[in-house]
Amino acid sequence: MRSYPIDTDRVTLISTGTVTPVAKWVELSDGSRRPDPQGRQDTDEHGRGLWRVEALTPADQDDERDKSAVVEILIASHDRPAVGSLGQPLHFDGLVMTPGYVQRKTGQLTPPRWSADGIRGQVGRGRKPEGEAA
Repeated sequence: MRSYPIDTDRVTLISTGTVTPVAKWVELSDGSRRPDPQGRQDTDEHGRGLWRVEALTPADQDDERDKSAVVEILIASHDRPAVGSLGQPLHFDGLVMTPGYVQRKTGQLTPPRWSADGIRGQVGRGRKPEGEAA
């Protein structure tokens, strides 16, 4: 599915102050899947922990529905991302959104998926700056 880059200088994202680790999923002997009972955090291919950062997207001035939304942005980082407290603006590096799709089995629309390389201004988090050795 296609992902679309989001310009966080033009899109307002407001911190809710909530950051949660993404749980690692394990496959059981019967073939079913569930979150790891040991509470381990999922990681990306570079061994960085995956985090869900919660943000508010206020309604656009031209949106007659006047609907705000809560989104979760997936970030890979060795450290817990610092998002500040409720109401502070968030600016992400490398923010992308993948639109939802209609599930064939249920006919329901899935929510869009958001991800980012990191939160702007946080050194030592997310991906390494250009030219820095891994």
